[in-house]
Amino acid sequence: MKKEIFTLKFMVILFFIGIMMPVSNTIIAQQSNSYGMLNFNKAVNISGKQRMLSQKIAKAYLYIVENPSDAVAKRDLLTSKLIFEKQNSILLQNSGYKVTKDRIATVESIWKEFKKLIETTPNYDNAKKIIEMNTDLLKASNNVVSAIIVESKGANNSQESLLEDDSLGEEDTELKQIINMAGRQRMLSQRLALYYFANQPTIKDKNSEQMLKNVYNELDGAISMLLISNFNNTRIDEKLGVAMSKWDQVKSNKDKLFKQGIKPADMYRISNELTKAFNAVTSLYEKVKL
Repeated sequence: MKKEIFTLKFMVILFFIGIMMPVSNTIIAQQSNSYGMLNFNKAVNISGKQRMLSQKIAKAYLYIVENPSDAVAKRDLLTSKLIFEKQNSILLQNSGYKVTKDRIATVESIWKEFKKLIETTPNYDNAKKIIEMNTDLLKASNNVVSAIIVESKGANNSQESLLEDDSLGEEDTELKQIINMAGRQRMLSQRLALYYFANQPTIKDKNSEQMLKNVYNELDGAISMLLISNFNNTRIDEKLGVAMSKWDQVKSNKDKLFKQGIKPADMYRISNELTKAFNAVTSLYEKVKL
């Protein structure tokens, strides 16, 4: 009798194990295919925004040096600083990948010194230091984006036996690269204005003019790549059209751009409008379902 009871209990246990195994496998798969509480598309987008914010902060500081009473620029400087710090914290808390964590720590280290500069009353000496230092913060932030994309590849590879389709993993990586590219356009929109202001005679250095040209060319070239993306749909095409119309305002004034012929207030405004347009495009790419 006892043997029969034991056998029955054993069979019941096996039954529940059989039920729970697929569930636990699904949970593990879901966890490995996410960036903590975020999905990887969102993580790529957020980390990409950090690049943009680093440039927006530097741009605002340089603009305020010559326009100390501009309320919009002061607000941009403050809010961008707060958002940058909060998003860096979110990225760190949600990463389970050592390389990503280490790269976020590098951003934090550079940010501490950068923050000291931007919290001073805007002046020419610190503006020059920001011009020198902003690219270090930008590169470190970009390295975080790259690490998150690599992290997402690892998540895809761990699920290959479940997916039984390698092409889906490749397509997913391609989508993240497009999110990254569109996100870079936000950064370049801010960096364009940053180096426009960096070409002012009071703070200009030997590299400022070439940096402005480099940013212009990269921004212009990437638009063509976005236009032919396989992930485009009607809504994305519409938003790309808006972004292109904003960019045409810059292209039609190319000579003025390189000869300091655009009013600083107009350049500041255009860069924010262009950033907003590309942010809309990036957000739509983030939501693409494969």
